[in-house]
Amino acid sequence: MKSKPVAGLLAFAALAAALLFESNKIVHAASVTLTWSFDYSVDPGCTSTSAKNCVSGFEFGTTPDGGVTLNRIGSVPNPSPLPTTLTNGITAAFKQGPPYGSIVYYVRSAGVDGAGNPVFSSAAVAQAVQVNPGQPLNVTVTSVK
Repeated sequence: MKSKPVAGLLAFAALAAALLFESNKIVHAASVTLTWSFDYSVDPGCTSTSAKNCVSGFEFGTTPDGGVTLNRIGSVPNPSPLPTTLTNGITAAFKQGPPYGSIVYYVRSAGVDGAGNPVFSSAAVAQAVQVNPGQPLNVTVTSVK
């Protein structure tokens, strides 16, 4: 019959070994690239001389309900040099960790109104995509307005 301290030590050693084994399993985040277009001929980008009534960049993230609730992931500045026409291929590349599964991404333009206050467009929402660990993913969002 084992004594209680030895049994406890064996249980602890088994737990420590299990945790060490589990910690060696690496979960890789998914690499996601969002791509969209924006028409700078309609809404000009902000410059050092024109910092009102302009677009300062873009915000992107996920939305669980078609653009009502926005979970911001990050932002992207205007391209440089600043375009003055319809611009395709604006991108944001990032790592998406858990939760995985069916995810809907959004992009919206960020700007400054005539009084210098921050303003945002409505969110352009992409189709739902399946995001899996370690899987690269390219998502096209409809043109942002």
